[in-house]
Amino acid sequence: VSEPVAEVPAEAEVKLGCEYNSDCKEGLLCINKECKSLTSLYRTDCASKCSISAVTVKTSDGEEYDLSLGQGSYTAAGALEWKLMKTPDYCQGENPLVAVNIIKKTTGKVVGEQVLTLHKGETSEAVTHPTVKSVKFTATLTDITEKCS
Repeated sequence: VSEPVAEVPAEAEVKLGCEYNSDCKEGLLCINKECKSLTSLYRTDCASKCSISAVTVKTSDGEEYDLSLGQGSYTAAGALEWKLMKTPDYCQGENPLVAVNIIKKTTGKVVGEQVLTLHKGETSEAVTHPTVKSVKFTATLTDITEKCS
C-alpha cells in the first residue's frame, strides 16, 4: 500500500537550491542559493517606510566604493561584475538589506548570474568563477544611508 502524496499548495513559495538565476523559474532570482523574489526579503506592510539612498562597499580587491543602488564595479579584468540591485521600500526600523547581483562572464559572455544579500557589517561568502580559478571575491557592506518617509 502506497502512502498518499501530500499536495503542496500552488501559492507556496517553492525553495529550490540553485547556483544561478537561470536555475529558477521566471520571476525568481537565485538569492543566497535559493530561488526567491527580491520583494519577499522585505517587510513592506507598514505606514513609515525607508529606502536605501547610498552604501559603502569594501571589496577583497582592497577597493572601497560609495555607491547608489544600481551602481557597481567589476574585478578580475571584467570576469566578475557586481551591481547593487534596486530594492523595494521597507518598513522603518528594519535592518536594511542590500542585494548584490553577481555577473560571471567568460570572454565577454555572461555564464551565470546570482544574487547575494548583505546587512551592514556583513561580508559575503567568497564568490568564485567557473573558468577563472584565481577569482575569490568578497564584498563587505561597511555603511548604509537610509531615507525614511
